Amino acid sequence: MSTEPVEYLADLLPDGHLSIPEKIRKKLERVSKKKVRVYIDLETEKVTKMRHPAFGIWADRLSEVDSGEVAKKLRKKLESRTDGF
Repeated sequence: MSTEPVEYLADLLPDGHLSIPEKIRKKLERVSKKKVRVYIDLETEKVTKMRHPAFGIWADRLSEVDSGEVAKKLRKKLESRTDGF
């Protein structure tokens, strides 16, 4: 198993255990060390329903637009600023 972290949204089961996707569970069966590092970040109702002004800012953009070209233009604009930012 690679040492790269894996992130997924788990269900908290009634017995207090966390759900693990089948693909990850199968990888865990193949490793010799049986300890994993776990970070718990509780997803609360308040956080999931929060609306940040940046959400959806790209909604009106065309999907056909080349994102690489957009990034180049934004970088060029940023690099040409004279206000020090």
